[in-house]
Amino acid sequence: MLGSHDISVLTQYNKDMKQIAFIDQHKLELTSPHDQELTWTRHAARAVLRDGDNRVAIMHFTVNGSYKLPGGGIDEGEDTETALRREVREEAGYTITDIKELGVVEENRYFNGMHQLSYCFTALAVDFVGTQLTEKEAAGGMELVWFDDIEAAIAAIESAHVTDEDGSEIGLEMMKRRDIAILRASA
Repeated sequence: MLGSHDISVLTQYNKDMKQIAFIDQHKLELTSPHDQELTWTRHAARAVLRDGDNRVAIMHFTVNGSYKLPGGGIDEGEDTETALRREVREEAGYTITDIKELGVVEENRYFNGMHQLSYCFTALAVDFVGTQLTEKEAAGGMELVWFDDIEAAIAAIESAHVTDEDGSEIGLEMMKRRDIAILRASA
C-alpha cells in the first residue's frame, strides 16, 4: 500500500499537472499470478517529441516489435525537466527545446507492485548528438522511428502484440494505453 511519502513525492515534482489518464491493471481485468500490493512508486518523464517537419518520434524495440514514447525514470535528486532532457538525449539522441507540459499519467501495475507517475511533455528535437542506450535497451534493439503524424504513431504502438521490453504481456498493454493517452492529449 502506498504511504503518505508517495503523495508528497508527487507534489515535489509537478503537483499542478492535469491528469491525462489513470490506468489500473485490475480495472482492465488484467491479472497475473505475480500480482502483489503496490509497494513502491516510480516517477518518469516522457515526451511527445517532434522534429522541424512536425513528425512524431517513437522508440521501437526491434527484438519484440513493441513501441514506446521516449522517456524513462527520474533519478533521485533530479528535477522533471532535467530527467526529460536526459532521457530523450539517451534514447532518441536529441537535445530538445520548446518543452510544454501535457499532464500526468498514473498507473497501478500490480504485476510488479509498482505505482507509476509519468510526467508528460511535448518537445522539439533540435540537434542529434547520438544515443546512449543502456545494455538492456541495446539488446532489445531500441531505435528511433519517425512518424508523419500522431495517428501513424498510435497505429505503430497498437501494432505491438507480444510483450514489452521486459517480457511482460500485461506491461505491454499498460504501456500501450499510457502512450496512446499521452499522444492523444498532445493532439
